[in-house]
Amino acid sequence: MSAALFRIVGWSYLPDFATKQALRVIHRIYSSIFHRPPPDPRTPTYALHYRLTFATVVLCYLIYNFLDASGRITSNFYELLGVYPNSNDATLKTAFRGFARKYHPDRVGPSGEALFIEVRDAFEALKNPVVRFAYDRFGPDVLQWKECTTMREYLRRGLLSSSLYHIMTGAGLILFSAIGKPSPIAAWRYLLFLCLFASELYLLLAPSPSTSPPSTFVDAATSHATILDVVFPKRIVYQHISLLHQVFFFLSVALSRVAPVLFPSLMQGDPIMDQQIVRAMAERLGALAKNTERELSIMLDTELLAIHETPMVTSELSTLPRPREILKSDIMHTLTMEMEDVVVENKLKSEVGPVKTAWDFAVDKEMKKRVQGRRLQEIANRLPSPPPETGLGKIHIRARSLSL
Repeated sequence: MSAALFRIVGWSYLPDFATKQALRVIHRIYSSIFHRPPPDPRTPTYALHYRLTFATVVLCYLIYNFLDASGRITSNFYELLGVYPNSNDATLKTAFRGFARKYHPDRVGPSGEALFIEVRDAFEALKNPVVRFAYDRFGPDVLQWKECTTMREYLRRGLLSSSLYHIMTGAGLILFSAIGKPSPIAAWRYLLFLCLFASELYLLLAPSPSTSPPSTFVDAATSHATILDVVFPKRIVYQHISLLHQVFFFLSVALSRVAPVLFPSLMQGDPIMDQQIVRAMAERLGALAKNTERELSIMLDTELLAIHETPMVTSELSTLPRPREILKSDIMHTLTMEMEDVVVENKLKSEVGPVKTAWDFAVDKEMKKRVQGRRLQEIANRLPSPPPETGLGKIHIRARSLSL
């Protein structure tokens, strides 16, 4: 239990810490080779470098855990004797005699008595091909199943014992999916669990690698070597299954850690970004908001002081008292009325209703009136000008009117 908790803690914190340190070294090497500064943490290039480095670190850590778990598996009976699992009875007998001469308690003392008794009991039990068939699949526990005598009984007992692990793992996956946030990673976990279950079932029901067939069925079937048999030729089925359990745990945790970082677009909801990038963006937005507020304050002070009769310069704005204290009452009244008009006008423009409709109608009418006036002015400008009136013409017209 403590080992599992230690692995969970390691998977939770170690990849992030190792990624930051590795990325720092990579950027130093990049700067020294290409003579360019490393990318800024707020840029997408830095985020891409972080994702790739994180995936590499997790892959290396996954390989390390695989090798560590493989080395922690206890040796089986064949490994203790130094023979392969498909060795016949004569080979096993010869190997046991050599083991007894080397590790007999009379030779090594009381410290080796427990190991000698364990190998001796296993050798005596595995002379029975049925027990050997069960030992290859379910491990040393079958030596304590005294009530089992046939292959079917051993298989039934072994499958019931193995099903407990799958029931607990399946229940844990369902509980984790229920209390956690919806994520497409859950489907991959279930697929990985089904692959584990199918692989374990195949290994348990496959023919025994032993050349001494325990039954007619095994004699008729051919045994196919798996990739685990190639990598670990002296190991048997129950050791392969134990390693698969470890690999399932490592892959499940690695999938949960790598997928959100390496493929953020596959996640539901908002994309998950690096915390440093989010923090830097927040600081940038905060600084931009402060600068905008300062500029607006300066513009407002300039507009208010421009109304005052005393001329001011921009450099003196910081030393002036507040505008509310220096402006006269009539100026403040004028400003208040203008601001009220602006607020009312903006409200009329933004709201929807009869007032907004009337406002739009009045604006359209005024615009049409201005356009029509502009057109009339253009037509008038195109017409020829009337001849100028002279002084003689005026005298002649006036004299004619007097005579009448």
